This record gives sequence, structure tokens and C-alpha cells, in this order.
Amino acid sequence: PPQQAKTIDQIVRESHGPNLDQITIDHSRLPGPATGQAIDFTAIYRAASLPTPTYSADQVLELLESMPPGLPLETRRQMVKAAINSMGKAIGATPETIVADASRKLAALASYSENMAKLTADYTSAAQQKIATLEAQIEETKRGIANATQKQGTEADQCARQSQRLDEVLEFFSLDVAPSRYAPSPAGADPGRPA
Repeated sequence: PPQQAKTIDQIVRESHGPNLDQITIDHSRLPGPATGQAIDFTAIYRAASLPTPTYSADQVLELLESMPPGLPLETRRQMVKAAINSMGKAIGATPETIVADASRKLAALASYSENMAKLTADYTSAAQQKIATLEAQIEETKRGIANATQKQGTEADQCARQSQRLDEVLEFFSLDVAPSRYAPSPAGADPGRPA
């Protein structure tokens, strides 16, 4: 009977390093965020404790990218296999070790993305709660301003009325000298109009 092809999970389990379900990111081992810069994938792989392969999936990508465009897929596969076979004995690289490396890196990137999504969701939730608290404080402060303005207007009116009442006392004791309304009108002035 023909030999069945191994699954990726089997290939990973049979190679040196963690199984796919064991790969998680230790965020304490990651450098701080570098805003606007490219992600340091090597740091992510290190934080996932991935083994360093003798020939990596990234090196296979570089090899594929160096091939002439439009080269048929089967030809590219034969060229990569020939390159791996020629150096494989010397460095211990096989298609299986490269598949295991690529699979582990994919699992590390998935774990990193999931963790970043959780961190972002946690931050967003906390930030939205903070915004709601600040908005409530803003509304309370606006009400305070409105109340203070209304109170100031009411008190200004009361002070103006009391000032007019007290002015009556001054006018009463002003000995009927202008500008008191009790002062006699100057000659020729309208007797009904205050001076």
C-alpha cells in the first residue's frame, strides 16, 4: 500500500520543538511597541520559544522570491527540493524541518495576534469606561456652570434692588442736594422731572 502523507501536526510532533498546541507568546519577552515601525517577527518567535532551524521557512521564501517570475510551480518545487537536498545532509535541513518551522511560526503569529486583539479589547474597554466617567464629569461641570451663572444673575438682581433701596437712605439724608431726587429743581427746569 502507498505510504500516507503525514499531516502538518504529525510533522511538527516528530521534529524538535514545541507542538502547535503548546505555542504561546510570553509578552514579557517582547520589546516595547514601536509605533509606525515594522513588527519584529524574530522577537515574536523568540517570545514563543521556537527553536532556531538550520534552514528556515523564511530562507525558503527568499529562495522562492529570487526565482524568475512566471516559472511554473512544479519547476519551482523541484528547484527548492534540489537546493534542500544538496545542503540538507550538511546542515540537517529537510522539507519536514522547514514545514515544521513554518507551522510553528504561523502558530506563534496566531497567538501573538490573538493576544494583541485581547490587549486592544481590554484597553478599549477601559478607555471607553474612562471616557464615560469623564463625560459624566463634564456634564456635571456644565450643570455647575449653569447653576453658578443662574445664581450669579439672581444675586446680581437682588443686589441691584437692595442697592436701590439703600440709595433711598442716601437720598433721604442728602439734604436735598443734587443728585438726590429730593433736591429742588434748578430755576427753569421742569419741576416734575428729577434733576
